[in-house]
Amino acid sequence: MLGLLLATLGWIGCSPVPYIASMIGATEPALKLLVSILMGYPLAIIYHKYVRMHKQYRNIYFIITGVDIAFYNFGASMYHNLIPAIVIYLSTKLLGPGKMNALVSFVFNMTYLLVGYVVTESEEYDITWTMPHCVLTLKLIALSYDLWDGQLMIKGEKLSDNNKKTALPEAPTFLELIGFLYFPACFLVGPIFSFRRYKDFISDKFPLNSEARAYERQGFYRLIQGIIYMIAFQIGGGVFSMKYMLSDEFSGLSVLYRHLYCGLWGHFALYKYVSCWLLTEASCIRFGLSYNGSEMIVDGISKSKWDGCNNIKLLQFECATKFQHYIDSFNCNTNYFAAEYVYKRLKFLGNRHLSQFFTLLFLALWHGIRSGYYVTFFNEFIIIYMEKELEPIIKKTVIYQKWSSNIIVKWLVFIILKLYALIYMGWSLVPFDVKVYSKWFTVYSSLYFSGFLLFLPWTVVYKPIILSLIKVNRPKSQ
Repeated sequence: MLGLLLATLGWIGCSPVPYIASMIGATEPALKLLVSILMGYPLAIIYHKYVRMHKQYRNIYFIITGVDIAFYNFGASMYHNLIPAIVIYLSTKLLGPGKMNALVSFVFNMTYLLVGYVVTESEEYDITWTMPHCVLTLKLIALSYDLWDGQLMIKGEKLSDNNKKTALPEAPTFLELIGFLYFPACFLVGPIFSFRRYKDFISDKFPLNSEARAYERQGFYRLIQGIIYMIAFQIGGGVFSMKYMLSDEFSGLSVLYRHLYCGLWGHFALYKYVSCWLLTEASCIRFGLSYNGSEMIVDGISKSKWDGCNNIKLLQFECATKFQHYIDSFNCNTNYFAAEYVYKRLKFLGNRHLSQFFTLLFLALWHGIRSGYYVTFFNEFIIIYMEKELEPIIKKTVIYQKWSSNIIVKWLVFIILKLYALIYMGWSLVPFDVKVYSKWFTVYSSLYFSGFLLFLPWTVVYKPIILSLIKVNRPKSQ
């Protein structure tokens, strides 16, 4: 009940949080969020020492600790997070766990979230009840679709391998549902996980006794990584700031420096999310929720995997040389949700580009109502579209086939592509961070709207030129 204690100290003016926040240059809500995220790890240790042996108290423990965290951060407004859970529980009882229930859940949860954004969202980075609610929205939508898939599975209809892993033949009890909702390790910022995983976790289907040393070691390793990235974010954020990019002084610098500065700003800005996900993953691993089967390392010897709640692939993220690498490595669980519950279920449109467009539109809506979100996801669409068409064209060229194996050329290409990925990830992220038109337009003006000039004309300008040049340079034998 640490959250309740800290909240009480805040009411009587004795909480140390405001003073610490002012000392480190953070806002009080941001520091409360960090304290709450860090609480997940000791709560996991307490769970294994005092609670796990009592099955009947497991859900209750998650509910009490999760509600405590919610109350500490949002006070009475935390009731918003409970309403959709009650609605899906009742709708599943009334409508049954089928198609109609899934549609009702989708519409209700997205509507509730968007209304919440309208009421609470400002031009700043808001930490309100909508923060955990956006995580909750995906969890409950996925739950309703998993229940629908469970009914299809019972009827003998064909499901994909991924759908089989999450399909639910039985609806959760109310206690299980609320425990799933308030699970303290990732209630605030995710990552999202399926109810099937949660059910397997509380039903002792994961080898938590025999693999205790493995997940304790892996959890601590992730915790250290999270702290390192949190420190790197603080340092990088002090060097590369959005405030400076909005200043007149920034627009007077060389255009190359401005682009590089923006790219480095974007990279360090993402560390805010990376550190949070590493810290929450550490807690999930320490709880034992992250078990993901085992893999063979040598003949006859296997090793357990604890990456079931992994939300960031660090090596791929840090070594990204194209936008797709960022998509594949960043916010992995949300991207998995978007692929499985939105993109693949839009197959009836008959066009993968349309499916991708509407998936990105959904993700923009899920983030908020400010224009910056939609510009960022539009940027993602046009960049991915160009990359997917350009890469196979380049690989067919004579120059690529002749020089691609040369080690010096490989390193030169890596450096060029790394700079490209770094700069245009930062460029794409600007609207997402500042949110409002007046600010992102100011920054984009100082960068001469270079991303739009590079990616938007691809189909009608650059692609025909490149194809014609490749045709001219082909050997006569082709």
